[in-house]
Amino acid sequence: MKIWLIVFIFLTGLTATAIFQYQPILSSYAEFYTVNNSSSGADAIVVLSGGKATRIPHALKLYSENYAPRLLLTDEKKMNLRFAHLFSTNEEIAQAMIDELKLSVPIITVPSLKGGATSTFDEAYDLRKFSEAEGFKRLILVTDAFHTRRAYHAFQTVFSGSEIRLEMSAAQNDIFNESNWWTSDQGISAYVLESIKYPVYLLSSRNATFIRND
Repeated sequence: MKIWLIVFIFLTGLTATAIFQYQPILSSYAEFYTVNNSSSGADAIVVLSGGKATRIPHALKLYSENYAPRLLLTDEKKMNLRFAHLFSTNEEIAQAMIDELKLSVPIITVPSLKGGATSTFDEAYDLRKFSEAEGFKRLILVTDAFHTRRAYHAFQTVFSGSEIRLEMSAAQNDIFNESNWWTSDQGISAYVLESIKYPVYLLSSRNATFIRND
């Protein structure tokens, strides 16, 4: 059998498999980016900046289920200082959700070392300094599911040598998840970009300044 025919048969079979099995393949791809290993008894639940509509409610759910006695919010850099006062802060949004749920939740905004975080690495540096000063031993990091593996890598890199244990808790949304992300623009944007951002973070031992906060 000629080599070109063998190659043609192989590629045809590969293409057919991809066509008929695309859903489990795409789902497995997305599931790779999800890290979900939190357990109750932590010192604090840390809500990473970005995704306020998903991350804060998920963190409040963990709080109500006694995963930790307090919420920490990271401080992100303002996109436009001239009009920053017109937009709600992370703390104001969190407090509004707390009031809506009729909860009583201690909230602390982690001080930024550089006037506001612009990347996940920045948030990790801020949190390490604050957590060591507070004597925390275990933290639960809350972010969107597609962002958990990259965030976990960044925080583990920055917290290397620390005795503080880090866990992840993945926040979901009402538009897309690992099993259907390719059916919406937001899902495609999130997971396709993650395939670029995550390798960059793997190659970065410190802050990747060209990747902005998410």
